[in-house]
Amino acid sequence: MRIKRYFLLLVFIAIVASLLHSCDMSVSIVDENMSPTPSATASNTAVPVASLTSTPTLTPPATITPFPTFVLSYLPTTPPDQQWLTCPGIVVTRTDTVKGDILHILRCEDGLEYDLAPLAKGVFAVGPNNKFLVYVTIDGFVYISRIGEPHLIFLYNVAREHIYSVFNKKVAPDFKLSFFEGEVNYKLILLERNYYQKRVYELPSWITH
Repeated sequence: MRIKRYFLLLVFIAIVASLLHSCDMSVSIVDENMSPTPSATASNTAVPVASLTSTPTLTPPATITPFPTFVLSYLPTTPPDQQWLTCPGIVVTRTDTVKGDILHILRCEDGLEYDLAPLAKGVFAVGPNNKFLVYVTIDGFVYISRIGEPHLIFLYNVAREHIYSVFNKKVAPDFKLSFFEGEVNYKLILLERNYYQKRVYELPSWITH
């Protein structure tokens, strides 16, 4: 009886041993120094599309901060008056004083300056050739002066002619002086604008030329 059980046990062990050998259940030892080899299944594994396509990252442009601009704000400097740049030829300046009017004469071509004074109230005009000046007082006295000579020469007293109504009616005259050049010399056109009366007067050529 015992021999039979022993024989069955040996048969069972032999069968189990053959099964274990065919299944190769031995344990494999992994060398830690060896890098793992990717398996065939790992190489065939589908990779998600999202990991292959890189989504562009929109980086906002850098904000450029401009440097402050310093603007020099100033008023343009006006150069001092230079009468030689704008001098029209003859410049006459009138000054009212207690003794009468003073005419300051400036000749631009050479800078000559002098005074004609004192004078009674009146009007004046420089000749078109800048060679002479005519002065007419409110009393009707007509004077002439050559530019450069500091004195006046008496020519006419138009109040005695009794032509201008302002003198007869004792009204202050409003004279306007103008000139025209004749064949020999310049002539003075004396216009009284209150009554619009005028007369032409000869001027001496030795002064006007």
